[in-house]
Amino acid sequence: MTTIAEPRLDVAPPIQTAAIVVATDGLPQSRGALAVASAIAQERHSSVHVIAVQQSSNIVGSDGQILLDPNVAAAQRADLRRRVLAQSDRSGFADDLELLTGEPARVITDVATDRAAQLIIVGLGRHQLVDRVFGDETALKVVRLSRVPVLAVPDGCTAIPRHAILGVDFSEGSMRAAREVLGLLADGGVLELVHVTPRERLLFDAWVSREEYARFIRHSFTRFRGRLTAPRGITISDMVLSGDPARELLSYADRMDADLVAAGSHGHGFVSRLIIGSVTTKLLRCANCPVLITPADVSGTDAHSAGAGVTLDLERARWIEVLDDFTRRNIGRPTLLEVEDPKLGSATQERQYPLLGVTFDPIDQRVEIMLGELGAGEPHLSRSVGGVTGLEVLTNAHGEDLALRLKHLEGQTILSLPR
Repeated sequence: MTTIAEPRLDVAPPIQTAAIVVATDGLPQSRGALAVASAIAQERHSSVHVIAVQQSSNIVGSDGQILLDPNVAAAQRADLRRRVLAQSDRSGFADDLELLTGEPARVITDVATDRAAQLIIVGLGRHQLVDRVFGDETALKVVRLSRVPVLAVPDGCTAIPRHAILGVDFSEGSMRAAREVLGLLADGGVLELVHVTPRERLLFDAWVSREEYARFIRHSFTRFRGRLTAPRGITISDMVLSGDPARELLSYADRMDADLVAAGSHGHGFVSRLIIGSVTTKLLRCANCPVLITPADVSGTDAHSAGAGVTLDLERARWIEVLDDFTRRNIGRPTLLEVEDPKLGSATQERQYPLLGVTFDPIDQRVEIMLGELGAGEPHLSRSVGGVTGLEVLTNAHGEDLALRLKHLEGQTILSLPR
């Protein structure tokens, strides 16, 4: 039997947690949200709480009198109840449905906070100009207020996303968004990290060449991907586009037939709440597929933003690129080379030799480390490390390299870069 919990003023019922909060108005634009919520719940064994919010509609005159006929408000509430009951029965959410009253976006985000939800799912309708003028863009309002990721789903969607396009600017917001997407994708899915070079970058051409900017982007992608751990079966790739970020992301998603577009929003300051960012707004208004928006971390616990270092455990296919980048960034810096052997213990190979270069030979499968002064006759040292099974780069919170660690069969070799 389906029940709708009415809010009570005399008794505060205990709050239960729910991994997913889904909002519905009983209209077709909410069908996709319920269908995708059901698919995610079944795949991830997540709990779901469904709510419907009756918009507060009391109109008060100058003399303080309520002008709206109470019978009209009751009829509106009864119509909402009828719609959501029928829709929840068809979607399989018959036992956890709550009907509330208030400003929908505020109520939805408050419920998500109270229930410690990990995700909010809302419907994504086709917004016209009138919606923007009279404030009917509920999905956008929820994104502005939410402190958890928001998945906006158009009607017709029924499955967990398999191919996601994530717009990245290499910020911590983008990193959090990427991790949310990886946790949402179906087995065997694809995550494409897409950086859109804005046209304004051309203003910097006087002091940043295209080659330098392209090298910066490749370096940023390397570091960004190194911090991601993809679930088994998930493929991660990257792409660089140029132009208006939102337009290019949506166009690329359409060309690739992606079934999710994602981005990270910014903080919860006053300006952010008002405009949330033109990219987010355009994605929600113009996307033909579900949109996932992840808010900035408001807990203050993010390791990178708190100043902690980051270890990048990098895939073998990127070792040449990673080590070339490591060399360009650190050539000439003094080093400390240590070797740890399980049988012999730890030994320091050298101190204070400047870095000349590190590279990976894919034929011999060896990492070559070259240290010393430039010029003929200057002291130098080289070490060839075979049997390497893992390569890690440790960076600090500012993105500066602190050490290179090579894991191999005989232990590990650590090349530190003391300041």
